[in-house]
Amino acid sequence: MGSQDKLGELLVREKLISLDQLKKAKESQSKSGDRLGSILVKEGFIKEQEYTNFLSKIYKTPAVDLSEMELDPEVSKLIPREVCDRHCIIPINRAGNSIVVAMADPSNMYAIDDIKFLTGYNVEPVIASEVAIKNAIDRVFGTIEKQKQEGEINSAMEQLVAEIGGEEEEELDTIDLEKASSAKPIVRLVNQILIDAIERKASDIHVECYEKEFRIRFRIDGELVEVLKPPMKIKMALISRLKIMANLDIAEHRIPQDGRIKIKIKDGREMDFRVSVLPCVFGEKVVMRLLDKSNLQLDMTKLGFEDEQLKQFKEAIYQPYGMVLVTGPTGSGKTTTLYSALAELNKTTVNIMTAEDPVEYNIEGLNQIQMHEEIGLTVASAL
Repeated sequence: MGSQDKLGELLVREKLISLDQLKKAKESQSKSGDRLGSILVKEGFIKEQEYTNFLSKIYKTPAVDLSEMELDPEVSKLIPREVCDRHCIIPINRAGNSIVVAMADPSNMYAIDDIKFLTGYNVEPVIASEVAIKNAIDRVFGTIEKQKQEGEINSAMEQLVAEIGGEEEEELDTIDLEKASSAKPIVRLVNQILIDAIERKASDIHVECYEKEFRIRFRIDGELVEVLKPPMKIKMALISRLKIMANLDIAEHRIPQDGRIKIKIKDGREMDFRVSVLPCVFGEKVVMRLLDKSNLQLDMTKLGFEDEQLKQFKEAIYQPYGMVLVTGPTGSGKTTTLYSALAELNKTTVNIMTAEDPVEYNIEGLNQIQMHEEIGLTVASAL
């Protein structure tokens, strides 16, 4: 009998859960492979704190509340994130030749052996809930990753300023702009800004020029957050680099331009940046919308519709004529809702044509038309 089975029996014996609840949790465990305790908490069979206290009592190991602890990133760096994720652990303190580690399962000898091998320290386990440990891992390693990204951005910016020389902004002709925007430091800086936006789960990047200031902001959870104030000296080179990546005309500064940047990141995902450039009084403003194709949810049942709402929406989209209006603020899910509706209707027996500006996601089976007003290809002419 495994330790998880013993824990289940002890929970039933202590009358913290029923035998029926244990059976249901074990069925879920056989499908998902998750820890028994995690499933019991997720299903609402036992409270998280109640389960943590139970483990503390069984293993005679102290329990800690990670949400109230300030974790030292230097201590956390002793164990790689992938090991922390695999064993659901987080190092919280170091004293002498011992390291204190919060664990969801203090009986996991594989985890303890791994920690000893990686750090060379003796392990003193304490107990914390699985959810609290996962949140702490995200918090601590997110801070470490953020510091690393900021260091790389600042390094690229310093190198760029050193190469260009001075801090004051200068007017550059098209040839000089092309050279500056293709130089290694500006390429590195722009790449780091795009990667940083992806890491922070930003929905938009705003690059803005003012009379005496040049700033970059990310929209995170619906709010704009200032992340960088590059020197005015590199303003034109940075914007020109973005325009080159989006296949836009770097010599044109008088009219709005729209384009798209596609990049592949290290985990194999393909990210799209929808780029809009708008001339303002003190220079061009660039806004980039981040589109992660892997995050596109085309299953209408997973969009948060109530059963009756979903039924009504499906009835509406299956009508042979008429109009369905989808409205809402930025990030509310308009695009996802429309694409999921198209995916629902997308069958070999049906011809579907769309007029889009821009085409955000390419879906096989749809005839998608990109609008180009400058050549007369508008929604009206497409219809």
